[in-house]
Amino acid sequence: MKKILYISIVLSLCAFLKVQAQYDVHFTHYWEMQNFYNPAGAGASRKMHAYAAYSNQFSGFENSPKSMLINLDSPLSMVKGDHSLGIGVLNEEIGLFTNQHLYLNYAFGFKLFKGRLVAGAQIGLVNAIFDRTGIELEDPEDPAFPSAKVDGNNIDFGAGVLYQHKYFYTGLSALHINAPLIILGETNEIRVSPYFNFMAGGNIPLKNPLLSIQPSLQVMTDLVGWRADITARGSYKFKENLFFGGVTYSPTTSVAAFLGIEFVNITISYGYELYTQGVGAENGSHDIFVGYKLDLNIFKKGKNKHNSIRVLQ
Repeated sequence: MKKILYISIVLSLCAFLKVQAQYDVHFTHYWEMQNFYNPAGAGASRKMHAYAAYSNQFSGFENSPKSMLINLDSPLSMVKGDHSLGIGVLNEEIGLFTNQHLYLNYAFGFKLFKGRLVAGAQIGLVNAIFDRTGIELEDPEDPAFPSAKVDGNNIDFGAGVLYQHKYFYTGLSALHINAPLIILGETNEIRVSPYFNFMAGGNIPLKNPLLSIQPSLQVMTDLVGWRADITARGSYKFKENLFFGGVTYSPTTSVAAFLGIEFVNITISYGYELYTQGVGAENGSHDIFVGYKLDLNIFKKGKNKHNSIRVLQ
C-alpha cells in the first residue's frame, strides 16, 4: 500500500488558518553548525568556515521534509579586535510549503578567564511559499485556500552569546525574537515563533594523543515544545587525517549514528537518525555534512600556537 505522509495532510488543512511555524530544522551535525544556531558562533573555529548540510527527514514518504543549508563564516583578521561575520541561507520543503531563511551574523569577542566570550547579533529575512497545485479540493473555489501559488516575507532578528575554553564551550541564543508575521495572499498568515537554543560541548584528551572524545549537548525550545540531543563523539588521528564517529540520543524522539573524516581542511560526514516512535526504521532521516576550513590569518607574525590536536567546533 502506498504510504501517505501525514505532514502534507496537516499542512494542507492548516493553510487556511493563522499558523505558527518554526523555521529552524534540526541537523544531526549540529555541533559543526554554530553559526546557524547561534549568531555568536560566527568565526567560532577562528578560521574561514564554509559548509553545506542536507537533511531528508521521514525518508521514503511522499513530500517528506527536505532541508538544505549553505553557510560561510569567518573572523575578520584584517580588522583590529575580535570581529567575525557569518552569512547563510536555509531552504526547507515541507509538503506544500517552502520555507526560506537568509541571515547575516555579526560577532564580537574578548578574552575572559583564559577563554573567549562572544556576543552576536543576527538580521535576516524569512520567506514562506505555499503552492496548492499539489492537492485537489472538493470545492476548487474554496476561499480558505489560495487560488494559486502565494508567498510572503518579513525581517527577522536574533541574538546570542558563546563562551569558548580550551576544553569546553557553551552558548545560548534566541532566534526570531521579533516573531515575524508573514502574510500569504489576502487571508492567510504565518507567525514564526521565537525559540531558544542552548549548546555545549567539550574536548577530552586521552592518554593516547591520537584519540580524543568530544561530548556535546543541544536543547531547542519555543517554550511550548522542546528537543534535546545528547551526543558522544570520538576522534582518531591517523597521519594527516582525522576519523570520527558517534551516536546521539534525543529523549522520546530518536537515536542517530554518524561517521566522518577530516582531510586537507575538508570535513565529510554522514548521519542516520532513527525515530523511536511511530515510524519504521527505514523511514528515518539522512543527514550529510560537507565543510571546508581555511586559516585566513596570513598576516600573523610568529609561530601558530595550538592547545589541542583538534579545534573545538
